[in-house]
Amino acid sequence: MSRSVLITGGNRGIGLAVAQAFAGNGDQVAITHRGTGVPDDLFGVRCDVTSEADVDAAFTAVEAEHGPVEVLVSNAGITDDTLLLRMSEESFTRVIDANLTGAYRVAKRAAGGMLKQRRGRMIFISSVVALVGAPGQANYAAA
Repeated sequence: MSRSVLITGGNRGIGLAVAQAFAGNGDQVAITHRGTGVPDDLFGVRCDVTSEADVDAAFTAVEAEHGPVEVLVSNAGITDDTLLLRMSEESFTRVIDANLTGAYRVAKRAAGGMLKQRRGRMIFISSVVALVGAPGQANYAAA
């Protein structure tokens, strides 16, 4: 059975590999991106996960194209590496907003439809840096 799958940050790297795996299994796959190219076989939606309006618009577009989202893969994320003593609060909060709060935004938006359907899956992609740390990545590890 084909499912409606949404992968944030699915236009490259890990997100693209995950998108291609779902598509290879016959699922209807949509990916979000912030402006770079989208492979022809995937439905792409421009979305910045730091914007609640962008997230809502992306889900609305995916729902119109593929139906309610049944599988969410929260993968979108950024880095802004700087040693903690030199890191500005703006740099710290920008990464937290994209990587942590962005995951919250997409999960919250997906949850309503999943509850109505009485089924759904959410997968959150993270980094080993959260467990072991890395120089200059206090913000990334915290997110």
